[in-house]
Amino acid sequence: MTQPATRQTQPDTAVLRAQLQACVAACKACGDECQGHAEKMDMAHCAVCAESCRRCEQTCQQMLAGLAA
Repeated sequence: MTQPATRQTQPDTAVLRAQLQACVAACKACGDECQGHAEKMDMAHCAVCAESCRRCEQTCQQMLAGLAA
């Protein structure tokens, strides 16, 4: 079970949605950049970073989908 993104009794879902959308975009950009380094420069630590960014992106997408439910 995921933890709530806020402890307010009346969360502002528009703000939460914008934050999660920004999280998805930032994690995707980071993952793409790190993946490029991993592939083009054979940097193993960048492959680890890319995987972490992909997991973060997926988590933010899942939380975003949960707001719509």
